[in-house]
Amino acid sequence: MTLPAYTPYTETCIQQAVQEYGTHPDLIRAVMAQEAGEVGQVRFNKDGSFDMGPMQVNSVHLPELARFGITKEMLTNNECLNIVIGTYYLQLAIMKSGDFWVGVGNYHSRTPDKNVGYQVRVWNHLLQIRGGRE
Repeated sequence: MTLPAYTPYTETCIQQAVQEYGTHPDLIRAVMAQEAGEVGQVRFNKDGSFDMGPMQVNSVHLPELARFGITKEMLTNNECLNIVIGTYYLQLAIMKSGDFWVGVGNYHSRTPDKNVGYQVRVWNHLLQIRGGRE
């Protein structure tokens, strides 16, 4: 598996998310690598929802985000906004779960087998980012 090369702009956006939510930048990079989303990209899911942009923020959050003036178009096309909002939901999932790795998995799914599979894939990306070091 090859990790994406992030632009200086993307790295600035990651650092902004770190400052906002205290999430480790390598965890954000690992989730982004797993999600493999791109600016301008929308992926449709079997359940009728869709995922947007680099962190593949799910459309289930759009009603809440609309209260802050954040739209589908903004999440899809604004890289920094997508990374910051994705990091918010990642950090929220971790804090709500009471278990770090379950929370990471909850960013993707609360279904146990999908959750654990996601945890493993993010962990593998994290190991690669850190050059095999834990």
